[in-house]
Amino acid sequence: MTATLNTKAQTGFALRPRHIRHMLRAGVFLSALGLAGIGAATPANLTLAQADALAAQALGAGQPRLAYDLSKGLLQADRRNPRAHYYQALALSQAKAYGAAEKKAALAYWHAKTDEQRFQAANLAAQLSFADDRFTGSQFWLRRAVDHAPDEVARAQTVTAFQNVRARNPLRFDFRFSTTPSDNVNNGANSPLNVIDGVPVVGTLSPSAQALSGFVTTAQAALSYRLSKSETHETRLRGRVNARRVDISDPVPGLSGDDLSSTVLELGLSQYLRGTSEAVTWKFDLDGGRVWYGGDPLYDFARVGVTRHQRLGARLQLSFGASFEDQLYESPRGADSTVATGFAGLGVNLTGGGQIGFQVQYRDTDSNGVNRASDQWTGIASYQMGRALGPANLEFSLGISQLDYSSYQVGFIVVPGGRDDTSVFGGVTATFNDWGYMGFVPTLSVTTERSESNISRFDVEETSITLGIRSEF
Repeated sequence: MTATLNTKAQTGFALRPRHIRHMLRAGVFLSALGLAGIGAATPANLTLAQADALAAQALGAGQPRLAYDLSKGLLQADRRNPRAHYYQALALSQAKAYGAAEKKAALAYWHAKTDEQRFQAANLAAQLSFADDRFTGSQFWLRRAVDHAPDEVARAQTVTAFQNVRARNPLRFDFRFSTTPSDNVNNGANSPLNVIDGVPVVGTLSPSAQALSGFVTTAQAALSYRLSKSETHETRLRGRVNARRVDISDPVPGLSGDDLSSTVLELGLSQYLRGTSEAVTWKFDLDGGRVWYGGDPLYDFARVGVTRHQRLGARLQLSFGASFEDQLYESPRGADSTVATGFAGLGVNLTGGGQIGFQVQYRDTDSNGVNRASDQWTGIASYQMGRALGPANLEFSLGISQLDYSSYQVGFIVVPGGRDDTSVFGGVTATFNDWGYMGFVPTLSVTTERSESNISRFDVEETSITLGIRSEF
């Protein structure tokens, strides 16, 4: 993005050249105001249209003070005149007063009467903010401009400008929000009976251990700041807050939504390194934080991780990585744990613009605590359509997971062979890009999951609908 501004034909604010030529032929003279090249001895009384035209001409002639003074007269007649504010923004930009110019461009935006004027004013404000090294403000105005782009070409150019500014900006924000009506917010059993394979005793589950319907609301805010950057590396300081709140539709004794709610606070450092070629990127992470559950601290954690991304061709991408996390639990919540995770993924870009993805993940939890040591395998396949179906872009996913505990206890009963759960899950997510605001678009996800276990307490079924908001670019 550049701060060089075109004053010839600003769509929505420009004056047609024939208007200027007509006034010059009519002998409109402004020597008293100092416009070089027009010259006359006597100042003239100008109509609003003539003042508007000459302000545009002054900008083209490199006379910002004259343009600004003419615009002041226009604002005396109508302080909501968007063209006058726009001219003053251009005049101040020529004088390199970018901060004041952006404020004038903002006034031009708020007083604009058409989408065309709003698009031009927002773009100008973005350029001025960029010229003043205020990249976050530039991104804000480019998001505004996206909403008023006159066509797809202009919209695509604005999105590209946003991405270029974001790459320059050391500060990066990410915000996500979703609300989920669910028929099982507590991961409860689908039966009031607790049957354990190999054990002749049949137990009865409390109402709080059975599936309860309600709503799950999730909000995540992430911030990172670039500490250093070169052609081969980038270092970022990161922070993240993730809040999950649960509301139970029909509360039961002994359990409330607050008991199921959680918050995660995380701080970390990420190092990105280019590999032996531009097709290879390494990412190293160092993180630490705290998890609260039910309003109380649950555990503190420290984690290290590494990920490798590699382009195997024009349409094929490979990624794999591993992480190790120490969890220090609050007494008497349970024993400390060490969690090791590894994953590998493959993405294929299809000819029509769609994408297929495959991922497998292994998670091993080592702990001396009761019912904590486990290992889990998960496989997921996904397909993203290359074109919209009606107003929605669709993505489908299907997965399977196997969770095993080598030893497990239910009260005083030791489960023969430990606990084994098999889960199958799937879903579809619709993204409505045409219904966005400032580049944020609504999403609708429908997911279902069914788990079968040798302990019927963990025979779980859940169907949920998630309404969310995410950034389109």
